Amino acid sequence: MTAIFVQKNAGSDTGISAWIILPSIVLTGLFLLDILTTQLILKLGGIELNPLMTGVVSSPFLHMLLKIGILLLVITVAIIAEARVKGSGMALYAALIIMYSVIILNNASVLLTLL
Repeated sequence: MTAIFVQKNAGSDTGISAWIILPSIVLTGLFLLDILTTQLILKLGGIELNPLMTGVVSSPFLHMLLKIGILLLVITVAIIAEARVKGSGMALYAALIIMYSVIILNNASVLLTLL
């Protein structure tokens, strides 16, 4: 019985990396969906409305490279934030997941109007 208790505690104290896996996978999926839907919109004659991304989205490779860089930055910031203030890293992920979900929904609605 004691061994089980120790294992549970050891599992939760092994570091902050375990909690970061699922939100990182979700955010990666949302980034990929953003890239895919944006590229489809552009191919169907739509335009990028974000002036900061206009030059980036013209190249799918550059778009993907930027999203990878952002994802690595988010993971780093989330780990540092979580180490300093418990729950702050997860709060960052929650905000970004909500934001990118809205972006994907918007892109999907734009795609429906273009089809």
